[in-house]
Amino acid sequence: MSVVLARIDQRLIHGIVVNQWAAETQAKRYMVVDDEVSQNEDLKASMRLSKPTGTGMSIINTEKASHNFQNGNYDAQRVFLIAKEPSTMLKLMDAGVEIPKLDIGIVFAEDGRTLISKFVSLNAKEVADLQEIQRRGVAVDIKYVPTDAPESFDKAIEGKQFN
Repeated sequence: MSVVLARIDQRLIHGIVVNQWAAETQAKRYMVVDDEVSQNEDLKASMRLSKPTGTGMSIINTEKASHNFQNGNYDAQRVFLIAKEPSTMLKLMDAGVEIPKLDIGIVFAEDGRTLISKFVSLNAKEVADLQEIQRRGVAVDIKYVPTDAPESFDKAIEGKQFN
């Protein structure tokens, strides 16, 4: 079974993810993969408070996530994979993690990023990483909540300039 949905969301675990996406994905494990957040015990503890009953939550770094997937630790689970950056998803894919679909949820308009959608701003590296993910056969859409119609990533970046 493993990954049922991957999501880029700079807020990682928050109300929309655990309340609205839980029903959509039927995930039994929320997996946050972030090298910095995985080292912050206070932040990890606060994220775990939002875990829906009957689900597991992992907040781990990219290396440990890759290792755990390679060892088959999640083969019997429905995993909702969440990261802040597309580069994290690429690293996981390089390690053999199969991602069926990638949704972009929230990427903040900071650090010179270009606004491409209501809640999504990207820089040139993020666009290139997302395009590489697509080249590897993974559908990439922008979708804030499950009831939103998916917005085409390709159309959203069309004609835009990125730093």
